[in-house]
Amino acid sequence: MPTDILGRKILIVDDDELHCQLIAIILTQDGYKNLHFARDGREALTMATGLKPDMIILDILMPNIDGLEVCRQLRAMRQFKNTPIIAHTIKHSPDDRAEIFDAGATDIFPKPVSEREVQKRVTMHLKYNRMMKGLKKYHQRLTHDLEIAHSMQDALLPELSQLEQIMESHGVDIDYQYESSQELGGDFWGIDTLDPDRLYIYIADFSGHGVAASLNTFRLHSLISNYNIPNAQNATPADYLEKLNRDLFNLLPVEQYATMLCGFIDVRQDTFTYAAAASTAPVKLNIVTGEVTTLNPVGFPLGMIAEATYENHTVSFKKDELLLFYSDVLTESRDQQGRMIGDDNFVKMCHQTNAHLCEDQSFLSRLLKSFDMLVVRPLLDDLTAVTVKRL
Repeated sequence: MPTDILGRKILIVDDDELHCQLIAIILTQDGYKNLHFARDGREALTMATGLKPDMIILDILMPNIDGLEVCRQLRAMRQFKNTPIIAHTIKHSPDDRAEIFDAGATDIFPKPVSEREVQKRVTMHLKYNRMMKGLKKYHQRLTHDLEIAHSMQDALLPELSQLEQIMESHGVDIDYQYESSQELGGDFWGIDTLDPDRLYIYIADFSGHGVAASLNTFRLHSLISNYNIPNAQNATPADYLEKLNRDLFNLLPVEQYATMLCGFIDVRQDTFTYAAAASTAPVKLNIVTGEVTTLNPVGFPLGMIAEATYENHTVSFKKDELLLFYSDVLTESRDQQGRMIGDDNFVKMCHQTNAHLCEDQSFLSRLLKSFDMLVVRPLLDDLTAVTVKRL
């Protein structure tokens, strides 16, 4: 028997001293040595609050306060919510047993006591209680670690001060929404200044969920940071994807990959040049005319084929036009009838959102409000959506 089990505090409550001593002898023979005794219900409540026992063996028929009431009062106290309480009683009928369990007892053994039954039940419940305490501590530690990891992952996203500076310097309006479906997610996005005329923007989504996907976002973000994109003036979006793909291919385990889109916004040339790695199709929308265009998202996912190549695409991007980048949860979620939203319906949502948009409203906020009215939550994947509007 583990020494930590044998050293647990056990409070034995019985107004019959003979029964107290009999149970004590049985447990002492088994190696238990931290035994305490109470002679009635009132004394049991007083001792329990001070002793904080790991187990209570409780007689049901006692003067003053009976065992049922003692059990109820103990269960009403937070510190005894999960303490094993084993009732021992001469009452054996199904109704009697039901009443004892309703009062909060964990288990029952009858009077007169059986040596093997006392030994087995006491040991079983103490081991179970130890296991549950261990799981609780593990869960608390894991929750704390996930909270730290979640805050670190949030730090990968652009800061508000950075966005404000970019909006002022390049004449754009930037809006975004990020929601993780779990404690940790596999989505992230970023934007940076290339020069006074150009911005670099990207959105990535790793396969899977949880810790593995989150670790991969740190891997990719680290690679992007090391490339120092703003200082590499001659590279194209396709060049960046090819380099990222080669590096990720060597880093990622088999069957893990990322989808990604990266592009350059040129406010002087009124263009958007981009390359895609199996990303969702970006949407370009004219706020004035309502015209909606889906851009080409074709390309190999990052980390799948070592020597994959990518293609640059250039489209016009002028004043009063808006680019929407988003994760696949916006098209792959199910509506209230169980039907997948799909690309076509998503484009219709964009049309309808723009058609009913008031002058002071955010396109992204209204779009996501329509999305929320359509789908069933909680979402099964991370949600990332970013809009960049030319002013």
